[in-house]
Amino acid sequence: MNAGFIRLFGLAFLCIMLYAFSGAALAAEPLVWVALSDAGGAHAEAAEAAEAEIERTGAGQGDALIRPWRELSGPPPRLIIAVGGQALSGMLASGPRVPLLAVLVPEWAFQRSVAGFNDRSNSAVLLDQPPARQFAALRLALPDRRRVGVVFGPESRWQEPAYQRAATDAGLTLVVGRVSAPDDLARTLQRTLDDCDVLLAVADSVVFNNASVQNILTAAYRQRVPLVGFSPSYVKAGALLAVYSSPTQVGRQAGEMARVFLSGRPLQSPQAPHDFVVGINAEVARSLGVPLRPGDEAALVQQLRAAERKP
Repeated sequence: MNAGFIRLFGLAFLCIMLYAFSGAALAAEPLVWVALSDAGGAHAEAAEAAEAEIERTGAGQGDALIRPWRELSGPPPRLIIAVGGQALSGMLASGPRVPLLAVLVPEWAFQRSVAGFNDRSNSAVLLDQPPARQFAALRLALPDRRRVGVVFGPESRWQEPAYQRAATDAGLTLVVGRVSAPDDLARTLQRTLDDCDVLLAVADSVVFNNASVQNILTAAYRQRVPLVGFSPSYVKAGALLAVYSSPTQVGRQAGEMARVFLSGRPLQSPQAPHDFVVGINAEVARSLGVPLRPGDEAALVQQLRAAERKP
């Protein structure tokens, strides 16, 4: 075998190996970027649940890359999961033009953020609980209270028709307060409390924020009107109960949507959370004379799930 043939064989072998290694490198690129608004807490919990669900594609480790959104760069993935509002806005503005799935954002924030970004498929697992689920929880936990007060602000006002329909379907009367600015809140809240026997909180930063929530809870408690919140922090602060979805539940659902997309199907439309929990403040229940006890949470969840499974 002459030296020229050996050199030619060696070059061919080298080319084959380089091609193989480059193909392996390309294959190792993450299929999904999981962009975080915050590196810890609820955002990290949701991201880890999404990643675990995505790994069930069977494509191997490295299917998802979790980073704060500002640190994500490189070859575009097939899908971006944006966890939280900052990641959503940041990835829309500066991320690759690939389909995007938002997580842990209320519907108003999602719709406002994606407006004008029609060059890609955008979807979400929304933070908001369906109005029908909320009213069903009220009927189960507070069967004697039929006048439900809701104070809508600029961010949530567009939801009023859906809440009105759901209240009517549940046999409840919706008592509506409308707030345009923070200065309107005290007067509107008082009028609403005068006319309702339970107050339902809706996510709207003009109405419910760190500065206002304790005053709202105090005002409602003084009139012995239970407040139903939308997160565990409200239950801890003094709400009677809340229906909400944990970051793990929301993240898992996002991972399921990602798996469907990665299998070759279109990105599904925005969805309300499928899974949820109920939190109860037993001390507030006792003070208001409401017959809710520790342990009733699981029973309420089971009843709500059974109701949603009915045709």
